[in-house]
Amino acid sequence: MKTNKKLVNLYQITNKERNLYDYIRSIINRTLSMFEYENLPDTLKGSIIEDQLQENGYTVVFKYQNKLYSTVAGLGGREKSPYNEPTTAIINVPALNFNQTLTINKDCVLIRNDDLMVGLLPTILKHGTLAIENEITMLLADYNARIQTLISAGTDQTIQDAQNYINQIVDGNLSVVGESAFYQDLKTHNPSQNAKENFQDLIAYQQFIKSDLYNELGLSSLNNMKKERLITSEVDSESDQIFPLVDNMLRNRKEGVKMVNKLFNGKINVDFGSTWKDKADSRNTPDQTKQPTEPQQPTQQEQPQQPTQQEQPQQEQPEQPQQEQQEHQEKKED
Repeated sequence: MKTNKKLVNLYQITNKERNLYDYIRSIINRTLSMFEYENLPDTLKGSIIEDQLQENGYTVVFKYQNKLYSTVAGLGGREKSPYNEPTTAIINVPALNFNQTLTINKDCVLIRNDDLMVGLLPTILKHGTLAIENEITMLLADYNARIQTLISAGTDQTIQDAQNYINQIVDGNLSVVGESAFYQDLKTHNPSQNAKENFQDLIAYQQFIKSDLYNELGLSSLNNMKKERLITSEVDSESDQIFPLVDNMLRNRKEGVKMVNKLFNGKINVDFGSTWKDKADSRNTPDQTKQPTEPQQPTQQEQPQQPTQQEQPQQEQPEQPQQEQQEHQEKKED
């Protein structure tokens, strides 16, 4: 039974470098829709700007032949800033045959992804490494679950007989071993009883890694594995932790776009996009169901009705006519 053929089309789960690269690109491919740009010139593409910002932490917008471009330039001139911030950008674009050192906020604009220009790549890299390692652990646990019985033999003839027996069983044929030496030399072991991986723990850990990454990216994903239910305050506290980074990213983009419009007479706008926009709108729009409602004034129908003239005598004056009738009857009898 030959099962060692090289299947190049299968997913090579042990190729960590390749799988990590694919993991990073898949997450970046989703976060590229985090922000949307309006009124961009034809030479500026929002997806490229976001790719440069999220992977490198910044991008530089410059003008060449009355057209705007963005690139990841080399930053320098920190010695000229009292806060050690870059003041110049070394731009090298071979396709444009352009290689110059430009002054930031004078000849070009530096747009930051965040205040420290870290970008999203470090956190995606961390969570991707953990996820890939856990996937390999799950695969090994899956392999171990297949091995119900481990066969060991002392002689070549016993090994050959055992292999032929397994081949017959795999092919769906009943097989018979008639040599007593085969039973004496063959030993079986049950490794599944010695060690078992808890698949539930591995799956829960995988879900924790994924939800923790989404929380870092501003998408609410509960990762509490200790409770089946969460109270409202716990849900709100976890939601509050996901907003600071994305708000910081939006603020830096707005400041950068504002400088681009000022320096190059543009009308570019930027705001949240896709699911991030829906969450921002829900935060800015007060929830009417959660706000305490003011006590409503009773309407005319709800106000307590005053007893009418017809209703008042029914409570106090029903006895007077009865007394008069009784006196009238007594007079008749006399």
